[in-house]
Amino acid sequence: MNSDTSTEKYICYDCVGENHLKNIIKNTGSEIRCSYCENDGLEGFSLIDLANKIEIAFEHHFIQSPENPLENWPFYQFQNSGWENNGMPVIEAIMDAAEIEEEMAADVQEILADRHYDHSAAEMGESSEFESGSSYEIKGHDDFEWQMQWENFEHTLKTRTRFFNKNHEKLLKSIFEDIESLHTHKRKPVVRKIGPKNQLKYLFRARAFQSDKKLKFALEFPDKEIGPPPSEYATAGRMNSRGISVFYGSFNPETALAEIRPPVGCKVAVARFEIKRTLQVLDLSALKLTNIEGSYFDESYARRITNIMFLKKLSQRLTKPVMPDDEHAEYLATQVVAEFLASEFRIDGIIFPSAQSDGGLNVTLFHSASKVITPEVINGSSIEVSLMDWDGEELVHDYRVWVRMPSKPDSNKASQHFPLDLPGQEWGKNDTDLREGTLSIDLDSIRVSHIKSVKIKSVVYDVNHTEYKISSDEVEDK
Repeated sequence: MNSDTSTEKYICYDCVGENHLKNIIKNTGSEIRCSYCENDGLEGFSLIDLANKIEIAFEHHFIQSPENPLENWPFYQFQNSGWENNGMPVIEAIMDAAEIEEEMAADVQEILADRHYDHSAAEMGESSEFESGSSYEIKGHDDFEWQMQWENFEHTLKTRTRFFNKNHEKLLKSIFEDIESLHTHKRKPVVRKIGPKNQLKYLFRARAFQSDKKLKFALEFPDKEIGPPPSEYATAGRMNSRGISVFYGSFNPETALAEIRPPVGCKVAVARFEIKRTLQVLDLSALKLTNIEGSYFDESYARRITNIMFLKKLSQRLTKPVMPDDEHAEYLATQVVAEFLASEFRIDGIIFPSAQSDGGLNVTLFHSASKVITPEVINGSSIEVSLMDWDGEELVHDYRVWVRMPSKPDSNKASQHFPLDLPGQEWGKNDTDLREGTLSIDLDSIRVSHIKSVKIKSVVYDVNHTEYKISSDEVEDK
């Protein structure tokens, strides 16, 4: 096969329809006389350079169709429908990919066929790549390599080191590097804004109480007791390590109630928190709807396709239900991801599907964005809380909070309080928390739920029990 004539040809960007490839030629090509449209002075490539770009694109996104049925192709299917090659003839495939005319595609095919020609394979009746009779179809991508790297990441955290290292950083950077540019198929961003002037302005948070004494204290100081605890009392959670205080909230009170898994007999206080400043959060629930567009001639496109495939599954990994006994180990990966996003991408939090409420959505606001603003109280004020009241001769639940404010504020008195279950500590006495306030509790939104029963939703599977007889020889072998 001789391609001397075709290798001396040139093609201008105006003869190429595929937008990304056209721009590459326009921005990096040299002024040439086009061998096809005969325009003179436009930027262009030699046909060999164009063939190189097409070869790389086919390597990443196309696969040569088999000429005969595969060995594992079902025989009954061959009998019923016969073997049909579903690929596109190579010249048509090149035309379609680069959006060029047939004459140009045929010249490119000749160059590539000559380049891949294998005399030994031809003698054995095997076809080489880009032969005139070959055909191609779109290659299916998979995220196997990403999955293996993630499995190793989780295993290392659980068994070797719980500290962040360079390998972890490199993996997470490669996973999330394009996260801020991703959109769903409806053009909604995966990293979205919440807070003032945005769709999501409020979050709900719940806390369970097993004694009226603690509930009463929470209603007296709800910003502290229903809001997130200070760092010294913060336990480890799905998105935070022990000692790192974050805000776990939900889109609605029903989901907030379900998330804390309250025991029957307890009482739960649920409050609404207003987001006072604009925050950027990663919406894991949107990842499964992510749509990626690109060009076969963008060498990063194949990697981004597999990355999106992995991210869709990663959102499920990060939000899967975890049994209480497994939380310490299973939360390690999600905790590292949260810290990485907060520090490297300036993400303020994560939206993720609820594991306890079908269709519910939760929000974790990271430490820098989880401070609750203390309600203003006039100096010298006192707070009184009542949980019960008489209705005739019957004592009934009646939750009331009175704030008694002096007509003349006493500048010598300051509003302080001491947590009931943390003797000797003062949350508000020496406030050294310099974070910007993010959340404000709506005191009129507080509701108390009495947990009477818990509804269990389950999937039931039969256990098949089979009895069969075995010979005496088989008994002896066992």
